[in-house]
Amino acid sequence: MGMTPRLFICILAMLLATGDLASAGAWPREKGEAFVSGQVRQDADTLDDAPVVSVYGEYGLTDRWTVGGKLDYALATRDVTQMKAFARWHVPDSDGIWERALSLAIEGTADDPNVSPSVHLGRGIDTAIGPGWMDVELTATLSIQNAQVNYGLFALVGVKPNPRLMTMVALDVSTMDSGAQVNLTPSVAWEYKQGKHVQLEWTYGLDGAVKHEVAAGIWLEF
Repeated sequence: MGMTPRLFICILAMLLATGDLASAGAWPREKGEAFVSGQVRQDADTLDDAPVVSVYGEYGLTDRWTVGGKLDYALATRDVTQMKAFARWHVPDSDGIWERALSLAIEGTADDPNVSPSVHLGRGIDTAIGPGWMDVELTATLSIQNAQVNYGLFALVGVKPNPRLMTMVALDVSTMDSGAQVNLTPSVAWEYKQGKHVQLEWTYGLDGAVKHEVAAGIWLEF
């Protein structure tokens, strides 16, 4: 990477990303409405390996509370590799242009659980090719075992050039013992039926470990 991306990483204070493309982020899920997604992820460099299956869900508990969870299952090892349960409170509307929310998650594994409070910011934008949105999640992740704290950022920009098509790109920055990991994830989602999308994405490691990952999923709203 060049100097500018490395300076960007430094400014972000070695952030740890925890966002999800399927998440409504700063926007509340309407009361009584649910969203469920299923996704299969495959390392493009090791196509002989079995993929990882992810299931994610959100539910509008009230007008201001959204609850949900996520589970990752590795078919190769037949193990649950990541679990997450969260509750998100959406700040009442104001005259500002930003949607705001606060959330608390319990995530990780049974052997290494973490507590993760987050701040969410989102706003609609107008572009030359259609309406769009920006969503940012800032997270602090506290290990219950050793009290180590990491900080995180997940940033996404999306545009709808067609009422049934969403195009998105997300920046994912994380820190590990081995150093920084920066991933870029472009994706598309096509609404083939009202409330039902098919989604494709590609994750590329800009810095850190080599990462080329492809994924396909289904989004369902009801």
